[in-house]
Amino acid sequence: MMMSLPSNPITRRIALLGWSVRRLSLTLAAAVLLVFAFLTGALVVFWIGIPITVALILAIRVWANLQRSIIGEQLGVDIAAPYKPLSGTRLDQRTLALIREPATWRDVAWLAIDATLGLIVHLVYLGVFALAVYYLVQPLLLATVLDPSQSTVNDLRFYDFGTPAKALMLVPLALGFGAAWWRWGPLFLRWYGQLGAKLLGPTANALLTARVSELRESRDQTIDHAAAELRRIERDLHDGAQARIVALSLTLGMAEELLHNARPKEAADLVGEARQACSEALNEVRRLARGIHPPVLADRGFSGALQAMSLDHPLSVSVVDRLRGKLPAPVEAAAYFAVSEILTNITKHAEATKVRILVGHVDGELLVEIYDDGRGGAKAAPGSGLDGVRRRLAAFDGTLAMVSPVGGPTVVTLKIPCEPSPLPAVAGTAAEDSTID
Repeated sequence: MMMSLPSNPITRRIALLGWSVRRLSLTLAAAVLLVFAFLTGALVVFWIGIPITVALILAIRVWANLQRSIIGEQLGVDIAAPYKPLSGTRLDQRTLALIREPATWRDVAWLAIDATLGLIVHLVYLGVFALAVYYLVQPLLLATVLDPSQSTVNDLRFYDFGTPAKALMLVPLALGFGAAWWRWGPLFLRWYGQLGAKLLGPTANALLTARVSELRESRDQTIDHAAAELRRIERDLHDGAQARIVALSLTLGMAEELLHNARPKEAADLVGEARQACSEALNEVRRLARGIHPPVLADRGFSGALQAMSLDHPLSVSVVDRLRGKLPAPVEAAAYFAVSEILTNITKHAEATKVRILVGHVDGELLVEIYDDGRGGAKAAPGSGLDGVRRRLAAFDGTLAMVSPVGGPTVVTLKIPCEPSPLPAVAGTAAEDSTID
């Protein structure tokens, strides 16, 4: 997660000073890279210029990534690298793709801007601050450290402020510089940072292409998941309920034959076995139906289903319900099975003693936080249960985030965009957080 600058005004401006100094160092590096770019342009007509050009482009990418990190820190946003994967297997193909990459030339454009305009921006910002401090401390320095007779630091041609008393006349100027730096400096840097973010970040077309690719991948995963679910249902029906019904039919046939042979007692025993087999087949079908869409979701809603799940769980599970509305049925089912899978993982691997589930709706998203006090170190490795949860949520444009340091605790956060429908108001009752242990 990208860290932003502090919100406190004083600490924020101190942080902006450090940010500007770091950006100034990158600006000086940009000037050096720009000089090398001009020299490389003259060598590119010779074969030796091609590997130098590739090395220079890679160096500019490293510089641009540092810029994205620092600008993102200042603006409080994540600036994604817009580079496409290099196509081709041969070295010349990959080199050509690197040179043809549009993001490469936007990096070069920002390199030229930062080496010129950036230098002016940061020198002005830091210079105004330096002047404010300089004129503010001059009276004290002239009174204690500097020799007024030898000092010409305050000779402004039209008047020499070379004594402590005269230097006090510069304090209003220092305060003016300080007020301008305090008021307009952050806006000045933010404008320049936004300019950099626009050039260094992905374009609208690139974002749209990435979004289409993400949706295509999500669709493919959803289709694969649906096909796997259909195969599971078919297998469970074939190996479970269907086998029991076939056995039931055979048992009833044998009972019918015994009745025809006047052996009612043995026929009654077989009818009893058939009734037991019928009950088992019915339970098998019910378990299968619960795997498709649990009835408790239809009866009690998402929060009620989680509370029922917590009561049946072997660990101590508490549910904090801050959800005020009825979720769409597909979202309910996806979130329910996701929480169920995560609780199963906690039971198998986490060595936890207690679990807390927080359910709410924040900024147009269903939010589910699952906390456990286990040993931590959990990872959503490809093919794992958590990876399956992530793929299930991706079908709804949802996300799974996990913080699981070694030693614990582990916090898994599920987010699914949705808008719940409001629950009917109940007269004489007040809405409060519902917690069940």
